[in-house]
Amino acid sequence: MGKHVSKLIDDNWFFVSLLVFVVVLPLSQALVSICAGGIFATALIEDNWKNKLIRIKKNKVLFSLPAIYGIYILSSVVSNKFSASLYDLQKSLFFLVIPFAFIMGKKINDQQKRFIFYLFLVSIIVSTVIAILKWKIFNTSEVFSVHKASLVSHIRFSFQLILAFWFVVLLVHKNFGKITFSFLLFFIAGACYFVFFLLFQQSLTGLIAFAGSIVFYLILLGVKLPGKNKFFFFIITMVLIAAPSVYILKAIEKFYDFEKVDKTTIDKKTTQGNLYSHDFDSPMVENGRYVYLYVCQREMKEAWNKVAEIKYDSLGANGYPVYSTLIRYLTSKGLRKDAAGVEALTGEDILNIENGIANVVYAGNKFSLYPRIYQTIWEYYTYTKTGNANQKSFSQRIEYAKAAISIVKKHPWFGVGTGNWKDEFKKAYARNNPHLNKEYYASSHNQYLNYMVKFGIIGFGVVLFFVLYPVFKTKRYKDHLFLLFLVFMFFANFADSNLESHMGSSFFVFFYCIFISGEISYLELPWQKQP
Repeated sequence: MGKHVSKLIDDNWFFVSLLVFVVVLPLSQALVSICAGGIFATALIEDNWKNKLIRIKKNKVLFSLPAIYGIYILSSVVSNKFSASLYDLQKSLFFLVIPFAFIMGKKINDQQKRFIFYLFLVSIIVSTVIAILKWKIFNTSEVFSVHKASLVSHIRFSFQLILAFWFVVLLVHKNFGKITFSFLLFFIAGACYFVFFLLFQQSLTGLIAFAGSIVFYLILLGVKLPGKNKFFFFIITMVLIAAPSVYILKAIEKFYDFEKVDKTTIDKKTTQGNLYSHDFDSPMVENGRYVYLYVCQREMKEAWNKVAEIKYDSLGANGYPVYSTLIRYLTSKGLRKDAAGVEALTGEDILNIENGIANVVYAGNKFSLYPRIYQTIWEYYTYTKTGNANQKSFSQRIEYAKAAISIVKKHPWFGVGTGNWKDEFKKAYARNNPHLNKEYYASSHNQYLNYMVKFGIIGFGVVLFFVLYPVFKTKRYKDHLFLLFLVFMFFANFADSNLESHMGSSFFVFFYCIFISGEISYLELPWQKQP
């Protein structure tokens, strides 16, 4: 083993620096920055400049990525607000540092590239084990607290899981028939584990990206099949696409199946003889039941303060008064908001309410996607009825997109520049939705809209060209893993500005350079000899 590793290194310390980078990528955001600097420093120091110049000429296609950073610099100069542009320049440094390292660094052969991916898989598995233990030990029953379990951003970590999944799948696909049944089971179990954790951490952005890549892969397989088989494969693909769509439509239908209320016959008093408060104008619902019907605050307060540690008027873990969470939670269970309803709560229910869980759906389905789907539907419904997007991830994204589109309409061709986009978004929010709290002001959370706001349609087109040009120039679109990598990032960038986030840009730029550099024939098993 030692001889094999020594042969792999072969005095290539740039390769070693890449290994260190993929090890820390799922583990620490701070270490990613340090290791990116280490990659650049190693490429700069190692070997003489004569050899470097030869490699620079061979790898000149990778200058496309630093050219994207050049657009940021040019935009900051044109906008004449260099200090305001520093934020964007700092976030986009990976587009400068990592490509230059690959341009100058020693060549990575197919065996070394393969080993980088293997070590990446190991690091991801270690990080998922740590995340599960962390979630299990420190879990506070907070809604979707699993999002906080991963050691880096759960959205960006989902991309690493997707890449790991496709590496294993394509490894099996390429070597099917050459591996033993036990190894086949091992690889399948690994792929299933990555999917399990992707579902477990419930990142909608990651799940959308994963679904998009699956559809693309099925199309890729179907195109290569002969006539009759292609038809049946097409039918199977359509069923696989339709199944989750039907599930989501059923969830929407279930959400909008509201209880029927007759104002003339509705109960006016509790079992204790106190008057109910009925707000027939409030549209708020939980599990199809109206939140502000059958409410008796006095009884709720007395009954709650007898059984709970966090009192009725205190703030819960979600930052809202306990009584507001209690009212929603009782509604979700089909209980009335009175003493009898509070007394029907279990000890677990009380703990859930104190921890800010407002609906029993969120507490009872920790390993299901339904709570995440329900939350998104609920957010959209609430937003359409009240216009309130505050503290609602999906609704805020709608406001972000609206603001971005309004800016693009005003500055379509060259955008507002990296120094002005924050001010322009503030003006857009003030125009579009004055009810959105300033603390939630942000960019569009859509990479394509972000580029168009800053650089305009023309600038966005130039960025797109710089990303795609190396792919076609090197013909690396023949590498199916690279193609799937680009596809799932394409879908993910509709839901977040991943290429302008620390972990998103470092992940994308690093593996983009890995795929463009070196050989394509890296999807071989380590014990197989090349023909």
